[in-house]
Amino acid sequence: MNTEGKSVSRILSHREGCVQPMFDAAPIGPLSPSSSLLVERRDLEPISWQSHLLRDQLLHFFMKPAVIGFSLKDAAIAKIPVATGHAVFCPREEWHNISWDERISVLSVRMPDSAFMEAARERLTEKSLEIVPKHVVTDDRLTHLLFALDAERARGYSAGKLFVDCIEAALANILLTSFNTFAPRSIPGKGGMAPHVLRRVVEFMHANMDKQIGLKDLADCAGLSLSHFSFQFRASTNQSPHQYMLQLRIERSKKLLADSRLSVLDIGLEVGFRNQQHFATVFRNSVGVPPSVYRTQL
Repeated sequence: MNTEGKSVSRILSHREGCVQPMFDAAPIGPLSPSSSLLVERRDLEPISWQSHLLRDQLLHFFMKPAVIGFSLKDAAIAKIPVATGHAVFCPREEWHNISWDERISVLSVRMPDSAFMEAARERLTEKSLEIVPKHVVTDDRLTHLLFALDAERARGYSAGKLFVDCIEAALANILLTSFNTFAPRSIPGKGGMAPHVLRRVVEFMHANMDKQIGLKDLADCAGLSLSHFSFQFRASTNQSPHQYMLQLRIERSKKLLADSRLSVLDIGLEVGFRNQQHFATVFRNSVGVPPSVYRTQL
């Protein structure tokens, strides 16, 4: 491990396998395809008080207005009003008590230490990584990302692992740049990847289009860290890796639709869509008509 990695790991040790329940109620919908980003949506009835000790960074994203009672240890109780689209950061390594008097709807997102360590490796050299807890966060970028994450959860994560990985990387970078104790430096090399590196990554995407590859697979192909890869890929293509992969899938599916022996479902699966509905939706948004209609126009 290099010096930068050591300075980060002294602040955040990766507690893999140490998962504590967010709430007693069961989450709504499927589990995230990510092995690191835990996403749970719950509609919760009023409670008096619950006590929590969190090891990882946790955000509660509120889907409707609420008033939350909050206190740390023996401190005075605070009543915290939150609006739809607001997020609450929960403090790490401290026992805290929470309550609510009315039914709440919340998306809970646990950010693993590994995501912060990956982002910090490129952006913090001699300073420590320390996300400052905030009772209520009103950040348009976080709101947009978390609404997109909840919409993807509601669709059964049909966009796959790469989409969730891109959301995780973006969340980690926002928290690092906006809520860290020390201001991080900008990532160098924003001019984009070397042409031969970008070509290698795109060839890898073509070769694995039918698989659920993750962001780390692409970063490893480029020989870059996750955060550096994400910035450089966008600088080179003006798209996120997930958006670019969708474009490749649509372009290949348009060619396959010329073969009448293949069903629309078979084509969608062959280019990496997990179900026909998601394929039809993405195709229509990109091309203007569903794949079945596009085929009749060839």
